[in-house]
This record gives sequence, structure tokens and C-alpha cells, in this order.
Amino acid sequence: MRNRIKTPVKIVLLSLCFALTVIGAVRPIGQSKVPELPLPDGSGDTPEIAVEMYAVPGVESGDKLKLSSLRGKVVLLDMFLSTCPHCQEHAPHIVAMYNKYKSRGLTIIGMATDDKHNSAAAKNVARYINRAKINYPVGQISYDVIAFYADPKNSGVPSMVLFGADGKMAFRETGWDEALSKRLTEAIEQQLEKLPTVKPGSKASAKPKKETSKLG
Repeated sequence: MRNRIKTPVKIVLLSLCFALTVIGAVRPIGQSKVPELPLPDGSGDTPEIAVEMYAVPGVESGDKLKLSSLRGKVVLLDMFLSTCPHCQEHAPHIVAMYNKYKSRGLTIIGMATDDKHNSAAAKNVARYINRAKINYPVGQISYDVIAFYADPKNSGVPSMVLFGADGKMAFRETGWDEALSKRLTEAIEQQLEKLPTVKPGSKASAKPKKETSKLG
């Protein structure tokens, strides 16, 4: 069973309506134009997006994270609801993937669909983080994240969206089972293989090339 994304219900209904309006500018995976992470200057096919962050024990993060700062990395956005049993089941697997691939350059950002400004919901997220031993940043999902990156045909959770270092969406699926885990692992490995190899003692440029938006 998958749980529907809610942040809470009224907010998510507004979010999904907004998503259906905005997502029309986004092409399905497999076509020439797909959703991208925003460029560092906020330009590109998506707007500058900043999400509020939760406190995660042992993980340094500011109050907000600009998704444009992730461009140039292989990034997995993991959308979840803390009280969703299916999400609770899949969370340790995502942590295991992070532990396996972080040394190769994988970045994971959890995206809680709970309402961060509701004290009970925030406590549920904290319990979710502790129970799964999450050791990567966790943020609050936003209207823009839902509109541009969530699957417009399936608003369930857990939902995983993978971006390559070029900022292009490479994988997006909802739910969790062994077959999905295998597909996600393969997609992560494919994107990590595309990362440039940096020789010891050399400096990798964190500044991506300037790109021009082709949104039509």
C-alpha cells in the first residue's frame, strides 16, 4: 500500500492543483526535455527552489537548502510521510544505499511531506529520522518540489527522484519493493559512472558550465 502525499490534506490538494498547472511545462522522462535541478544562478527550466531543513543528528545543514547548490552532483530526492508504514519500511534501505554510494559521490536529500510547523508532525519526522538512522539531510517538501519533480500521475509516497550530475532527471518511481530497489540501484550506478574521475591531489571544479534555458 502507498500513502498519498499530504502536508497536511488542504495544503497538498493546493499543491497538487498547482502541480497539474505547472507540470504541463515538464516533459515525461525519455523525451528531450525533462525536469532539471535549477542552475546555481536560479535560471533554467525550473525556478530557484529553497526548502526548509529539519535537524538531523550528526548532519550539518542550514535552515534552508537551495536545490541549485546540488547541481553537478548525483542527487536522490526521497519523498516520504513519517507515519506511512511503507515509507518506514523503505527508509533503512535508502540509508543503506547512501552508506554504500556516498563515497562515490551520491547525495541524498529526504523530503518530508509532514507539516514542519505542526509540532506533532515535526516530532513524528524526528522519530522517523532516528528510527531509520538517517544520516543525510532532510528537508520540508515545498510547492515547487511537488510541482516540478513529483509524479503528476502518482502522488503517493515513498517517491524517489534521481538526478544526474547534469541536473537532468534520470529516474522517478513511487512505492517500494525488491524490484524497484534493484532499478533504483542500477540507475544510481549508471549516473555515478558518468561522474569525472578526480586524481589524488587535483582539484575538481564545483562550478558547472553556464547553460541556457531551452524551455519553450
